[in-house]
Amino acid sequence: MIDELQEVDILKIALDAVRDVLPDGVWVADRLPEADRLTESLPAVVIDLLPGEETVPWGGRDSPSLLDAVPLDVEVFAPSRAEATKIGVKVRQALHQLPYIEGTGVKHVDCPRLATREELNPYVKVLGVVADLGVAPH
Repeated sequence: MIDELQEVDILKIALDAVRDVLPDGVWVADRLPEADRLTESLPAVVIDLLPGEETVPWGGRDSPSLLDAVPLDVEVFAPSRAEATKIGVKVRQALHQLPYIEGTGVKHVDCPRLATREELNPYVKVLGVVADLGVAPH
């Protein structure tokens, strides 16, 4: 399994990659802004870790892991679905570029299109997806 430090690094790598492709002023973090600042902070992208798993070779659990799967919960919050969709496309593109960025350790990415999630309130639309990052163990 990936140790805690590595998981934090993978999350940071994903957050940084997404920040790099979005315009200045778009909130990108592992949490939403404070409630009283939410409206002024839209659009916002929240990426967080979900429990992962490892792929092992035919030798079973005693053999070293071939790949660690690191699932990320990705959500885009915006005043309209159209704006959330535009941001979501850029987020998805950024995640799919991770295997091509040296030093990330990401070998493959499975990130389907973002889909509608439950709205935060009537004025905030939410799109989300679970993106799986395949990471080579160290």
